[in-house]
Amino acid sequence: MLLSLLTACADPHETPAPPTLDEFLHQAWVEYAAEDLVTLGELTTTEAPTLDPAEFPMQGTFTDLTAEEAALVAVEWDADPADATGFFLVDTLDCSSDELMDALTNPHQEEVYPDNYTAYSREFTSDLDAFLAGDADTVTWDTTYGVDIVLGQYETFVHGGAFRIEVDGQTGFATRTWAPNKATTESEDVALDQDYQIEVYFPTDGGMVHIYGMWRQFQTNDQSTQDNPDLAGIILLGMKGYFDDTSTYCASLR
Repeated sequence: MLLSLLTACADPHETPAPPTLDEFLHQAWVEYAAEDLVTLGELTTTEAPTLDPAEFPMQGTFTDLTAEEAALVAVEWDADPADATGFFLVDTLDCSSDELMDALTNPHQEEVYPDNYTAYSREFTSDLDAFLAGDADTVTWDTTYGVDIVLGQYETFVHGGAFRIEVDGQTGFATRTWAPNKATTESEDVALDQDYQIEVYFPTDGGMVHIYGMWRQFQTNDQSTQDNPDLAGIILLGMKGYFDDTSTYCASLR
């Protein structure tokens, strides 16, 4: 997810995640790393009834990634996950399962999120056709992308992937990305040092519920990090823009 909205007004309505949602995001991260699609589907089936669409969008912060959880992915520098802050957003996407799968696996993500990237390149590292055909329940990719955040630019490389999961007898998805190294930036003030993301989707009336969690260590200068309330609000606003763009893309497929 990208920070293309730095000049927008921050949304002040951020709250800690409900305990069950906080725990779910951590469990989803762990089960994804274990490639346990069955347990991840069962966890989502249990979590789904606790989420009331009348309260959407739900957004705010949640607890830090632990050192043990961070160690489940191969970060190539001595990162301290306690320096990254957890942000979450839950809302409904105007997407069918098939439309969402198209959005998740489109190699040209700049088509899905047209205002986000200055550069984008995705290389699939497993068989995409088998995933799309339903012959495989997992697909993986590597991505290099660039972003202009007004105060500076950064470029980063991430590992990503998607799982197809069963949620209460229906098709859902989970995705994960992480950055093995710090982003490169044009300004010494701007830094994106850590970025871990876990997302889970399941069908609901009128679309797909999207549970999105990220842990991010980010700054625009020494005094303005992701823990600054204004910057935190902008991060959440950017996450909401990501949801809106996904729904717009899904609608374009009809």
